[in-house]
Amino acid sequence: MIMFTMLFSTMAFAAPSSAKAATPSKNVNQSTVVSKVQSLLNNNSGSAEISNLLAGKGASAAQPEQKTVPTTTQTAPDPAASGQTTSPVAGLTADEQKMVDLVNKERTANGLKPLQVDMRLVNTARMKSQDMINKGYFDHNSPTYGSPFDQMKSQGITYKTAGENLAGNSTVEKAHTALMNSAGHRANILNANYTHIGIGIIDGGPYGKMFTQHFIG
Repeated sequence: MIMFTMLFSTMAFAAPSSAKAATPSKNVNQSTVVSKVQSLLNNNSGSAEISNLLAGKGASAAQPEQKTVPTTTQTAPDPAASGQTTSPVAGLTADEQKMVDLVNKERTANGLKPLQVDMRLVNTARMKSQDMINKGYFDHNSPTYGSPFDQMKSQGITYKTAGENLAGNSTVEKAHTALMNSAGHRANILNANYTHIGIGIIDGGPYGKMFTQHFIG
């Protein structure tokens, strides 16, 4: 298994929360105070009671109404966390789409982001599968294209990290199971540095179908 690796990081964005509260206000009815003072004077009430009334003690006031705007938080959705995989891609065969879905299901189950399909990689993967059938070999190094990395570069594909998985089997499900049961191939499928995938499945060869997975990041 040949792989080049380089690390990269991602960032999550959360919108800031906001909250507002109304400021209460209070009004004093002056005519009511004057009437009560006059009544106390007529009844010879003490000066302390009159002073308390003028100071506002003992006077009742309605409680002000208060309102609060609820705090809101907005977070960008995470496809990996929700288990969402890539949508069906135009140009893939049914088998290729099925294998993409299986790969991304494994990634999301392990907390990784799903891989996006790159049709350039689909093309190189199909070329490799067809070449193995035509020339009767099963190897990462092609007599036609060289290494998978040479092949990608010859098609104008640039990358920081890349890998290739090969399988021969009769069905997508059996091929996927065999790849996941192999430590090196599983490591490619669950490599957090990869962002894009291309799968090429061609009918033929001694196994029934030839599978090539190309990864880049």
